[in-house]
Amino acid sequence: MSNKKLTLTLALTVGFVSSAAPILAANISTTVLANGLNNPRGMTLGPDGQLYITQAGRGGNGTCITTGQSQVCYGPTSAIARLNTTTGATEVLIDNLPSLAQQPSGNEGTGLQDLYFDQSGQLFGIIGLGNHPDVRDNTLGVPAFGQAIAINLSGTPSWSLKADLANFERDNNPDRDEVDSNPYSLVVQNGVIYATDAGGNSLLRVDGNGAITAIAAFPVRSVTPPPFIPNLPNPFPMQAVPTGMAIGPDNQLYIGQLTGFPFPVGGANVYRFNGTNLEEFATGFTNIIDLAFAPDGSLYVLEYASNFLAGDFSGQLWRIAPNGTRQSILDEGLSFPTGLAIGDDGAIYVANQGFVGGQGQILKITSTPEMTSVIALGVTALMGLRLRSKKKSTSL
Repeated sequence: MSNKKLTLTLALTVGFVSSAAPILAANISTTVLANGLNNPRGMTLGPDGQLYITQAGRGGNGTCITTGQSQVCYGPTSAIARLNTTTGATEVLIDNLPSLAQQPSGNEGTGLQDLYFDQSGQLFGIIGLGNHPDVRDNTLGVPAFGQAIAINLSGTPSWSLKADLANFERDNNPDRDEVDSNPYSLVVQNGVIYATDAGGNSLLRVDGNGAITAIAAFPVRSVTPPPFIPNLPNPFPMQAVPTGMAIGPDNQLYIGQLTGFPFPVGGANVYRFNGTNLEEFATGFTNIIDLAFAPDGSLYVLEYASNFLAGDFSGQLWRIAPNGTRQSILDEGLSFPTGLAIGDDGAIYVANQGFVGGQGQILKITSTPEMTSVIALGVTALMGLRLRSKKKSTSL
């Protein structure tokens, strides 16, 4: 796939917005619904209209391993929380899921990464790893890392293993590069789980019986490295990794990617999987972390950071309208956001400070239609990203 330039038209739409419409040019109202979360990541709205949130956890005092340039330690501190979108009340439903994080800060946690309800109301999740599956099995001895799980919310909430995605990476290695697994995002459609493995650079299908198939691999792409990095070949082979995923109005899968080293601005794409192949849907992004569709069919794209190597760690939220026009919704102030969800009423929920132990937030973003200017939220950036995926391409 070629490294195309920005292809979508930038547009600012001015007008009145109904309560179920996406945020356009309007007065932005941002409310902090929850504070003090431990590495919040993916979110999903449940059949009850409440927001279900993953917390990757703070790790603990268990076995420590090295991932990239970090040492992270194990503890059963990853959790599922439910947030009442009206009152802001938050309750923890399950709090004993596996987690790896730096100690004692609890930063850069890896644990439960994403959640998704199927059409029957069954909740599924995905647990990351960020390493070779042998490290999980022989060093950590915690088999739940790198797996898709089924979550039972009736009675006393519980969870069970569904499919071992890390083991699939070890046995099959779809991208034919080094073996490394970090399951990151999932959706469920017609009883089938689709998952991205950011470490394995692959899109996986999990059937109802737990059988796993690699349906796509994300290739290395050639990019021009930044001029301030000496001695890099030009073009440079960049390995961007798949992250957030959403099901579109056309029932196709849409997948965002986070750029790999040398992290070129504009080097990340949104892909559409048409049932057979990956095709470029939108180009010109940099570090996509999550995607979500609004009720009107607009695709919202959440970027984790704008320009790593230049020291710009601010996140950004974009809207791609059904006609292809692109608009920045928030262009400053998001501090390492990691998760995105949109309600039937058009309200946008963002997990902010998502790689920070004890400082994660859930933001609710709404609009007031009588105004026509977009007002940005200001938040200070705290730390850099180390998405646990291919060491040679994404570690900082």
